Amino acid sequence: MKETEVDVTALAAGGDGVARDADGRVTFVPLTAPGDRVRVKLVKETKSFARGELVAIVTASPARVEPACEAFLRGCGGCQWLHVSRAGQLEAKQALVAGALRKLDGLVIEPIADPAPALGWRRRARFHSANGKLGLFAHGTHDVVPLSRCPQLEPALDAALQLLASMSLPDGEVALLLGHRGDIAVGMPEWRAAESLVGRAGIVGVIAGVRRVGNPILEIEPGLHGGPWDFAQASAAGNAMLVTLARTALGKGPGALLELYAGAGNFTRAFTEDGWTVRPSDVAPPARPPANFQVGPVEHVLGSAKHCDAIVLDPPREGAAVAIAGLVARAPKVIVYVSCDPATLARDAAQLVAGGYRADRAWPIDLMPQTAHVEVVLRLVRAQA
Repeated sequence: MKETEVDVTALAAGGDGVARDADGRVTFVPLTAPGDRVRVKLVKETKSFARGELVAIVTASPARVEPACEAFLRGCGGCQWLHVSRAGQLEAKQALVAGALRKLDGLVIEPIADPAPALGWRRRARFHSANGKLGLFAHGTHDVVPLSRCPQLEPALDAALQLLASMSLPDGEVALLLGHRGDIAVGMPEWRAAESLVGRAGIVGVIAGVRRVGNPILEIEPGLHGGPWDFAQASAAGNAMLVTLARTALGKGPGALLELYAGAGNFTRAFTEDGWTVRPSDVAPPARPPANFQVGPVEHVLGSAKHCDAIVLDPPREGAAVAIAGLVARAPKVIVYVSCDPATLARDAAQLVAGGYRADRAWPIDLMPQTAHVEVVLRLVRAQA
């Protein structure tokens, strides 16, 4: 395969470095940093782009740092940017958001918020067990890199990982969740020895296949409950900032608020405190639904909704394309869209703008340091007739 030297100028949404070859073709190279000059082996070539594997660093970028985890050097794919300085990561994420939302005229993008510590922030994580080894997939593969520690985990969760890594677990996915009181729940495939985990390393409950042992439903935060397989923001500090920014974007009540993709009610509690009459909804009920929770597909919820002054939505990564027509039809004064994917956010926001809304302000937030993930809170207001 052909080798070439390229200069890395940016970081892409998926985490790869972005460079251009001698002909100006975009070349994506994992494990590089903006400012690196690198030698790469091209493993895929098309007319419009190429992909390369890092062979050698010719000149290291000032943004490059020594990774704080030996597993990263063994190929662990849990972190994409552990080799990039925090300043470099934040600059890249700000640029990714600005680039994705560049076509929204008049939008003000705030400086990215950075609430979580660089390491030790994860209260929720999923690992893979294969052939008696517990770890994470190597970059771009389904090969498990064994782990006994993970610097991204909160210390209590890391202790639970150490225990699990010392045992011969069944093959499959393993989920860990840390509650705000320090208790831990584990999810895993069916395992006859699941009971042996309860009472060790802070573990109070296990879901093993369809079987429940102990109490696997935790209070993640006061008033917010879930189990190891349920979605919750991975960082406590990051989530606190996310909720604060969503409240800022929405403003104070009173008023009727329809909350879509509400999950376990992460935002519901705060909006209720701010004086809103909240009707949360999602496609499936959480472990402990908040008051007035409506279960159903987002299209049905919107179709049956009565008057609402505002709508907040926090859809999964694929966005909320199915909800756009219903959002416009409900015609709330304010829409607050929380997104973990700036590209799908930009797509959906453009449709809302075409439907009579103006995107006026966005708040990026780095909820997951050392990774390429970035969250955005976007406020849209109904344009005046």
